[in-house]
Formats: sequence, C-alpha cells, structure tokens
Amino acid sequence: MKTVAYVLSAVALVLGVVYLVSTLSAPSLDPLIYTRDLAISVVAIAVGVAAPILLRKFSAAESA
Repeated sequence: MKTVAYVLSAVALVLGVVYLVSTLSAPSLDPLIYTRDLAISVVAIAVGVAAPILLRKFSAAESA
C-alpha cells in the first residue's frame, strides 16, 4: 500500500511541475484561466509533497 502511495505522490509532483512549467512558459491571456492553471499546479505539487509526510505520520500513529 505504501508503494502505491509513494508512486502516486511522485506522479502528482511530476505532473504539477510539468503543468507549472507549461503555464509559466505559455500563459493564458485570460487572468481567470491563468489563475486556475497556477492553482491546479500548486495543489498538485502540494499533494505530491504532503502525501508521503502524512502517510508516515499516520502509519507511525497506527503502529504505536
């Protein structure tokens, strides 16, 4: 189960970074679409970083 969580976390992190680079290299002219694209990429990066941390925290709490 942990392996799947780490793989999905890495996928979210990579896709977030790729989407962020894409958004910054070719920004939309509409400010709402640009903001949406930035928000999606930041959330994907945050999920990719937070998921393993939370998994370790709650796995340690279960085994204790």
